[in-house]
Amino acid sequence: VQTSQDVLYEDGVPSTSTTIYPTDTLVNISVNSTHTLAPDIAYFYLQNTLGLSEETMWKITLESGSVLGMTPRNLERKVSLLRRMMNLSDEDVRIMLGKQPALLHYSADRNLAPTILFLVRALDLSKSDLRSMVMDCPSILGYSLGNLKKKIAFFHALGYSTDGIRELLVGTPKLLLSAVDTGLIPRMKFLLNEIQFSLEELRIVYQKNPRLLMYSLDDNLREKVIFFFILQLNMEPEHVRKILLSFPQVMDYNLENHMKPIAEYFITELKFSAIELGSIVLKFPRLFSYSLSKIKHVTGFLRYELDLDPRQAKRVIFQAPQLIGLDTEGNLKQKLDFVKNRLGLTAVELGDVFSKMPTMMCL
Repeated sequence: VQTSQDVLYEDGVPSTSTTIYPTDTLVNISVNSTHTLAPDIAYFYLQNTLGLSEETMWKITLESGSVLGMTPRNLERKVSLLRRMMNLSDEDVRIMLGKQPALLHYSADRNLAPTILFLVRALDLSKSDLRSMVMDCPSILGYSLGNLKKKIAFFHALGYSTDGIRELLVGTPKLLLSAVDTGLIPRMKFLLNEIQFSLEELRIVYQKNPRLLMYSLDDNLREKVIFFFILQLNMEPEHVRKILLSFPQVMDYNLENHMKPIAEYFITELKFSAIELGSIVLKFPRLFSYSLSKIKHVTGFLRYELDLDPRQAKRVIFQAPQLIGLDTEGNLKQKLDFVKNRLGLTAVELGDVFSKMPTMMCL
């Protein structure tokens, strides 16, 4: 007998839905499938039998205290189901419960088993796929079937096949934590309507960087796309679309602490206009994948190692911004030395040739 009522949770809110497939059946789980359940106190079962850490025990006590009122036999049934359905090791169980002790609230037969069976059937998951998803994001087992169906239906509506959805969700299971109506759909519509993406292009972008479906619309997507790229750098929506198709990971970088300081350095120190910087970003959106110190180091190399004047250094960066990513003490220096020795150039002549044809160093 369970002393704490099992409930389903939907987006963090308890749900009374217990809908399951009438044909869903589970192999009976032996109550002796792991260790002897003695003494008959939940706390000792969790700590001694499962080997949960002191930190996890405190988390259970503070966040899911009612679990301690359940019988060890009840808890064992839930843990045994999770082990069997996903081939979990003892350590896997400890990690999973450390992340989401609330899993122990759910009924094995009415909550956990139907949810697992639904995910397996809807996404054609292997045990390995299921294990990967749940180990990364165990809270997905707390959502109701209706909630999960609606989220999977969203990806079908985007035009993904079952194989495509499986790849997306196994790689980024936290996508299932986003609400459809207030999260996934508004973020998708923003890129669809404001940047004029087609559904096919959106599928490509999300496949490359699923996190775009998880970022805040107001605090992340709109701030970067509208206020930074379009208003500050004077870029057209078409340019932003090309950037995101080429390197959607650009949206992962912090705007205030990373992207804006880089932009300020280019505009105030290197004397690029906002439009010129926008052109550089369009040609090389990976610019923001480098630290400001790396960018300063490369520009310093151009100025002081190659003895380029500010105008020449600016031309080099504008024409071949991908040079920012080269190793100044490795491949870039080796290429410059090769050209200098092969053509018998002086240092001044090398700098002059390089400033006029910087793209040759990118070959």
